[in-house]
Amino acid sequence: MRKIGYGIAVGLAALASLSASPAWAQSDVTLTVSRWAGPQADAQKALLDEYSKQTGVKIRFDAIDYGQLKQKQTLNMSTKTGEYDLIYVPEAWYGEYSKAGYLTPLGDYVKNEKLTGAGWDIADFSAAAIKVYSDADGSLKSLPYFAQTPLLVYNKTMLEKAGLQPPKTWKEMLAVAKYFKQQGTGIALPFRQGSAITNILAVLLAGNSADFFDKSGKLDLTNPAVVETATFMQELSKFSLNGSNGWHWDEVNKVLQFGQAPLGITASGLFKALEDPDQSNVAGQLGYAPIPYSKQAAGLLQTWAWAIPADSKNKDEAFKLAAWLDSKQALTDMSKADPSFISFRKSLASDPSLAKNAPWLATANVAFAHGVTLPLQPAAPELLTALAAGLSTIVTNPTADVAAMLKGVQSTEASKF
Repeated sequence: MRKIGYGIAVGLAALASLSASPAWAQSDVTLTVSRWAGPQADAQKALLDEYSKQTGVKIRFDAIDYGQLKQKQTLNMSTKTGEYDLIYVPEAWYGEYSKAGYLTPLGDYVKNEKLTGAGWDIADFSAAAIKVYSDADGSLKSLPYFAQTPLLVYNKTMLEKAGLQPPKTWKEMLAVAKYFKQQGTGIALPFRQGSAITNILAVLLAGNSADFFDKSGKLDLTNPAVVETATFMQELSKFSLNGSNGWHWDEVNKVLQFGQAPLGITASGLFKALEDPDQSNVAGQLGYAPIPYSKQAAGLLQTWAWAIPADSKNKDEAFKLAAWLDSKQALTDMSKADPSFISFRKSLASDPSLAKNAPWLATANVAFAHGVTLPLQPAAPELLTALAAGLSTIVTNPTADVAAMLKGVQSTEASKF
């Protein structure tokens, strides 16, 4: 996470050019920003203090615990208090907010240089990100800010010593994992019952040209391609590092970080520690690849974006702030301060100054090119909980019936969609 001092540095760097533009004239407006609390919020608070000094726009930060954030945002927007001018929104909440009419369409805003600043360029954002935060009719209602995705991390030294190439396909993944299991290690997998295991299922389904649902939107877990995907997870679990079938992202990251695993799957938001010489025994020795696939490389879009509530009384100024946060300069500085931070700007995906400290950047963008989200329907949390429990059973029991497990989840959850 970013330190508080970082925010001031970013603010000064990014605002130096903006303050010279007529679009950023002094203002006596007060904007209220809603987001989750924590180290990232602390850093952002310091950054926005600098924004206030340069523009005259006062900013009130309502940073609260993540567990209460959605409830408070929903309460304020549903009762039209007009309290919030800018809100932090994950992809999981976007559909609900948009359908309820809580969000301001941004189509005209992103085309207005007086509001975005010169050279802002909406076309620079990845198409996948724009799609996540747009309605079916193409109406954009949030500005994509950052994302993370699970990727395969491998120890280049260990693979080279074994004469093996980084696996790309399911078949290659099983062969490499089996080899290392026979040598006494194996692949580190975050297969504990919970969110990580369903995240990996989503990526593997996309890589197998499959989905949780059929084309009509009905739950389709008994589809042969879904059964095949879950069966691969069960097969892979046979070659896991001892104990890792009960791990989450953090535990996988640690064994990779200390050189105790030849390869593993973990989340890109944790990668900074892997390449920090002060924290990692293998900094500079790791490689990054999309999670191996059956038909195509894929990734998971776990994202946050900036949106303007429909009842905001300061929409123009709120959009200026959101556009500034999503400017190339601010995002570049953010990524330099924390290489695990990945923005959706295509121009930054190949920026050598960023890739130098983020060797996973190009790989993450390959994954994002065919990025999918977890199911976003209102009943999705119940479905994912049921799937996590079922998947946990099959990866800890190599003889468990995969098709029967999926059929069971299908029968209990299908009526909710």
